[in-house]
Amino acid sequence: MKNLQQKKLLAVANALGISDISNMQGSTRVVYDEIARTAGATEYTFFRDVASRSFPSTNLTTNRFEVQEALLIEAVAVYGRDDNSAPELIDFVTGTTAKALNGLLDIIIGNKRVMKENLVTGPTIGQTNNAKSSGTAPVDNGIYYLAPTVGIVIPPQIEFECQVKFSDDPGTVKVPTEEFDNIGIALYGTGVLLNLNMSL
Repeated sequence: MKNLQQKKLLAVANALGISDISNMQGSTRVVYDEIARTAGATEYTFFRDVASRSFPSTNLTTNRFEVQEALLIEAVAVYGRDDNSAPELIDFVTGTTAKALNGLLDIIIGNKRVMKENLVTGPTIGQTNNAKSSGTAPVDNGIYYLAPTVGIVIPPQIEFECQVKFSDDPGTVKVPTEEFDNIGIALYGTGVLLNLNMSL
């Protein structure tokens, strides 16, 4: 029996007239995009002009999936990253007076806003992303992710983008000599890949 995520994905595909997507390869998929931070900037739009960037800044070449490919978003993470280092949580601003930093996320698919002003940084209602360590206990790597209570499907051949508006420059969460070089977002969930195998 198909799980709820797969049913949601298939229902959207059928509504769009893509009746044979169930014959494609089911998979776990993560798509991400990172934009070089501009000092003082508080708004970032991800995926829109992803063609101007390349790996490792993103793992996409266009902001729409190919025919028979799709993604059901089950988790979203917004993060900061120094060049040549691991992603880190964006949660506060340092300086003369330290203060909390919030980020609001909108997701646009086609011309429709499917997520509006969801809190995705700082005190976000999310879950910690624990990574395994060399010991027995997991290590909190500082990244939190938001798990939408309603699955959001990005269908094939439809342009999508993510807009994040911060309450302050997200790069200044660290001392000046260690400010973030990049601001990024990752979308994780159940994916469909063009394939002749049937697994959904």
